[in-house]
Amino acid sequence: ASGFIGGWLARIAVQRGYRLRAQYRRASPPPGLASLAAEGAELVRADLSCPADVRRIVAGVRRVVHAAGLVRDWAPEQDFVAHNVEASARVAQAARAGGCRSFVFVSSTAVHGFGPHRNSTEEGPYYPLISGYQRSKREAERRVLAEAAPGFRVTVLRPGNVYGPGDTTTFYRLFRAQQLGVRGTLGGGGRLTCPVHVEDFARAVFLALESAAAAGEVFNVTSGEEVSWRDLLGCSAQLLGVQPWFELPIPVARALAALVLAAYRVLPLPGEPFLTRYRVDHVAYDYHFSIRKARTLLGYEPQIPWREGLRRTVEAYRAGR
Repeated sequence: ASGFIGGWLARIAVQRGYRLRAQYRRASPPPGLASLAAEGAELVRADLSCPADVRRIVAGVRRVVHAAGLVRDWAPEQDFVAHNVEASARVAQAARAGGCRSFVFVSSTAVHGFGPHRNSTEEGPYYPLISGYQRSKREAERRVLAEAAPGFRVTVLRPGNVYGPGDTTTFYRLFRAQQLGVRGTLGGGGRLTCPVHVEDFARAVFLALESAAAAGEVFNVTSGEEVSWRDLLGCSAQLLGVQPWFELPIPVARALAALVLAAYRVLPLPGEPFLTRYRVDHVAYDYHFSIRKARTLLGYEPQIPWREGLRRTVEAYRAGR
């Protein structure tokens, strides 16, 4: 629960009156999580690669949300397998053995692959998976769903682009880039995207935890709105008070991404590539998903429109939160 989504889920669980046991892996919990101990949360340091640690953190827990994972578009394939596949299966197996009744696994709409998505459902369409992240999340879904058994309900949630205050993984990076003159869009930014504010995603998580109708199901979770990258990042630029200008055409971005990745494969370059095929294809096609199933079976109804959610996120970013 030390990441962006996990931290929000932990705070909201406490607010909702759940007795919370939250796992973290660093030497000490981040401040936001540590503050929950004063409100009765049990914070446990554990390594999800260690079976004994996993059994310890889920023992006696009736409801488990597994949101931990390796979320990036560049890493060795074996790292994605270890963090996203094996760890997820290990947690699900231990939860079932420990008496858990409801297990929610946080996946991603990225498992649908990148291609034309306009109101795509959980049934598809599906396109080739071009990154270890996508492949590992798809396999992790299969593994955790296979653990379902009488008395052990498993649900998979596929959020779109989760954002909100504290999102240092994606949107804060985009904001910093915009302040340096980079628009954050490619080819005009006219393709649709699928944001979902982290508080709305949390609503879906708690609905899934408590709903018998969620058993064995997979749900796409977004804000339900149609918004383009151009409108989304144009709004953030306006909120930031900047006028970014730099943008590449998609064919140029694809060629550059191929060169960058080739360099990383043959040279001992530090850090991660600044451009990848994943990032290009993510914005090169419409990426919009239906939430009709979540609305129908879970009663999910997003409450935070993207403009309001973005305003809150930029406000937090500027305040250093």
